[in-house]
Amino acid sequence: MKVLVTGASGFTGVQMTRCLSLQKRVTLTGLSRKVLPLNTDARKILWVNCDLLDRDRLFNIMSQTRPDAIVHLAGLNRGSIKELLETNAIGTKNLLDATFKINKKCRILVVSSSAIYGYAGRTTIAEDTPFRPLSDYGVSKTAQESLALMYHTLYDMGVAVVRPFNLFGPYQPNSFVCGHIVKQVKDIKYGRRKNIDLLETKSYRDFIDVRDAVEAYWAILSHPKFEKQCAGKAFNVGFGIARCISELITEIESITGKKYKINLPKKSPEIRIPYQECNYSRLHKTTGWAPKISFKQTLTDMLDAA
Repeated sequence: MKVLVTGASGFTGVQMTRCLSLQKRVTLTGLSRKVLPLNTDARKILWVNCDLLDRDRLFNIMSQTRPDAIVHLAGLNRGSIKELLETNAIGTKNLLDATFKINKKCRILVVSSSAIYGYAGRTTIAEDTPFRPLSDYGVSKTAQESLALMYHTLYDMGVAVVRPFNLFGPYQPNSFVCGHIVKQVKDIKYGRRKNIDLLETKSYRDFIDVRDAVEAYWAILSHPKFEKQCAGKAFNVGFGIARCISELITEIESITGKKYKINLPKKSPEIRIPYQECNYSRLHKTTGWAPKISFKQTLTDMLDAA
């Protein structure tokens, strides 16, 4: 199987390519608009530089690589509404158009986000939960999903969607809450700072190790009955437990054996989404996937990572 991964040099993309490089009979192409890696872990990967908004180059690459399956990770999670919609929605449309032209039977997994749900109350979130995005990013991912599933409906393309909840894991950028906390803990260890600065510690999120998440993506994409049981559907990917941000600190203190002072702003910011908890039963019933890496193990691995 020839597999193309977009956004392959990003946080999730690196783990996705590692996962795929260990699969038998998989030929892998990694697409990125950033600087490309000089080497990879397990086998040679064809690295291609491309912005999905460059339709001509994208169509060229697709005609040359002719993938049998695509994991679409490329996108923005920060920026103006214009930038977010262009990259996440229009970029996805360009990819779908190119796939339709080159290989209509190609399997496509579009990676969305739990941000589309917004705040659904203190209950588990299943895939039929109404969309109530509370950010420009959430709006852009809602548009992306609508486009992706429209192509399945109108053109019978093999498109499925995943909605990961809060990913975390080794080498996570500090633009994410877990990466931000871990970086500060490391800075404290090496004397570069004394305290941890956070905006708030009261919200609850469903944290899932990125290494577990990419296994879920592959379980869907490689499903022997993908066309009948996966295409046209969305799948939540999470751990199934909502944890408070303060619990992250407590767990890290348990791992390191140290106590950390937390600096919070005098005026607490508005918490738009105070609680999210994933129901991944659809994914489990369809593929048998379930998370394997514990919350503590992920944090330990993050702290150990260079």
